[in-house]
Amino acid sequence: MEKLIIAFATDDRVNFTKEHFGEAKEYIVYEISRTDNNLEAIITNKSPEEKMHGDPNKAKGVTSLLKPLGVNVLISKVFGRNIVRQQQKFVVILSNTELIEEAIKNIQNNFNDIVAEWQKGETRNYLRF
Repeated sequence: MEKLIIAFATDDRVNFTKEHFGEAKEYIVYEISRTDNNLEAIITNKSPEEKMHGDPNKAKGVTSLLKPLGVNVLISKVFGRNIVRQQQKFVVILSNTELIEEAIKNIQNNFNDIVAEWQKGETRNYLRF
């Protein structure tokens, strides 16, 4: 795997949202390789409101926004209970940094680990860096 399609959860296009991934106002989607990155899309989060914490319909809504774009990695500072559902479809990364720009560098520095996690299929664990 030479490239990853990654969705960053944000409210301001610079920093990660302070809310759970599914509550972000937008998702910035990048195609990232070991040495390069390209902005692919900015998606307004139109997923349904949660009726309860960890609502499976929320997870489905987020997935339906991002999967058609080929997204295979989700990254944010915070995830809710739906992290378990999302790990079955995506590599989930908990960012140690607030800035999306810094997170892109972290992704490139940990590219092989992300690919290895992707290859595990539905038994993936989340990553943190």
